[in-house]
Amino acid sequence: MMPMTRADILKALLPGLNKLFGAEYAKVHHTEYHMKSRYGKYSIYKWDFNGATRINSTTLAKGLSKEEASGMMKLLGEPE
Repeated sequence: MMPMTRADILKALLPGLNKLFGAEYAKVHHTEYHMKSRYGKYSIYKWDFNGATRINSTTLAKGLSKEEASGMMKLLGEPE
């Protein structure tokens, strides 16, 4: 039996490390989508977070009906 090389060790550990730290990274850096109403019209916002701090807010759409806004929120939802 040959000794394990660094490449063999890395190949064995990398999937587990990506799974572990990829999930931790997603907890810290994430994006949320919000629907807000004002005077009967709806707007969709994208919020980017770094930890608990919102670092960026982008208006994706405004002046939508409730049905249009609900449909857009479904499209922006995370795939399951």
